[in-house]
Amino acid sequence: MSRGLVLLIVAAAAASAQAAPSACYSALDDANRAVSNTAESACSSLFTADIIAKYNANKNCSFFAVPYDVAACDPIIANINKCALKAVKLLKANNTFDDAAFKATTLKNKCSADAKFKAAYPTCKNSTMKYLNLFRLFQCLMNAVSPWNR
Repeated sequence: MSRGLVLLIVAAAAASAQAAPSACYSALDDANRAVSNTAESACSSLFTADIIAKYNANKNCSFFAVPYDVAACDPIIANINKCALKAVKLLKANNTFDDAAFKATTLKNKCSADAKFKAAYPTCKNSTMKYLNLFRLFQCLMNAVSPWNR
């Protein structure tokens, strides 16, 4: 009986350890929250009723929409996205995303050794940065490195 209990405890501990978020996932989650707070206060004047109405009118613009309609949705919020990147100092002078600063400053290099992050980063960046959608970049990367996605 006690041997069975010990095996059960070891199995539970192993399962628990597998589901623990990585340092990279935690860095992405923390950075997403910090960036959201900064961007919300800096760019709140851009959240006008007409922008919100246009965005919400398309069911494929929902944050969790599958598929998310990049071509229809991202242009609506492009100025908000640009403002957000500028507010968190991730917009280069040529109006492109500063991915070196994102990795080094925003994520504090906590993802530089994460194999899942390295594999997902080019695809996530290419699919989200045409319209500078930092929040979809966070979502893409967090899905890629999540311990709960297999």
